[in-house]
Amino acid sequence: MPPAPHPPDNPRYLITGAKGFIGAWIVKNLVERGERPWIFDQDPACHRLEAILSREAFEMVHFVRGDVTDFEALDRAVADLGISRLIHLAALQVPLCAADPRRGAEVNVVGTLNVFEVARRRKDQVRRVVYASSAAVFGPEEFYGGRSVPEGASLLPGTHYGAFKQCNEANARVFALDHGVSSVGLRPWAVYGVGRDVGITSGPTKAIKAAVAERPYTIRFSGGVDLQYVNDTARIFLKCAEADLAGTRPGP
Repeated sequence: MPPAPHPPDNPRYLITGAKGFIGAWIVKNLVERGERPWIFDQDPACHRLEAILSREAFEMVHFVRGDVTDFEALDRAVADLGISRLIHLAALQVPLCAADPRRGAEVNVVGTLNVFEVARRRKDQVRRVVYASSAAVFGPEEFYGGRSVPEGASLLPGTHYGAFKQCNEANARVFALDHGVSSVGLRPWAVYGVGRDVGITSGPTKAIKAAVAERPYTIRFSGGVDLQYVNDTARIFLKCAEADLAGTRPGP
C-alpha cells in the first residue's frame, strides 16, 4: 500500500496499546510522515518501538502513563492534549482472558467502553475512533459445519477473548445509534512482521525468522489462514482514522 497521505485537518492522535505489535507500527507510520503521536499505556517497556524506530523517530513520540480501565485518566488525557483521533488497541490476549475472564472483561470490554464514552463526552473534539476487534469473533471451522468460514457468517466466538471483541462491536453500534459516535472496528487475523513475538498466531513470524536463521520451527496450528503484513495493517488503521465515515463499521 502507498503511504497514507497527511490529512488536511492537522489531527492529533492518541493510541492505546501502542507498545504492542500493531500499535508500534501505527506509531512508526505516524512519525515517518512527521506526526508526533501520543501513547497512552501503563507499561513502561518499549522494546517493540525501539526495535523499529530510529533514535530520532523515537524522540518524536509522546507518552502518557495510564490504564484504559481508568476512565477519568483517559478522558483527561484526551481533553488536555486536544486529541481528535483515538486508535484503541489495548487488550489482554487469548491466554490471559482464558486464565482470568473477569480481568479480561475489565480490560477488553470496560476499557473499550471507556474509549467510546470519552469520544461521546468529547464529541466536538474527537472525530474518529478506530479500534481493534479480531477474527476471533468467529469460531473454529467445526462451528460452521467443518467448512471455511464464509464472509458474513454468524459470530460464534469460541473464546472469552472473541466474546469480548464481539461485545465491543455491539457496543460500538449502540454508541453510534444513541450518540452519533463514529467508529471503525477492524478484525485482524494472523498479522506477521517484526515485533510479533507472543501469541498463537505469532507462529508464522517465528517460522520466517527460523528459516532465515536456518533453524527448525513448527507452527502450532494448521489449516487455512489469512496472513496480513503488519505495515499494511497499520496503514489500514490509519486510513480508517482519516476517513470521513458516519456510523460504525466492523470489518475484516
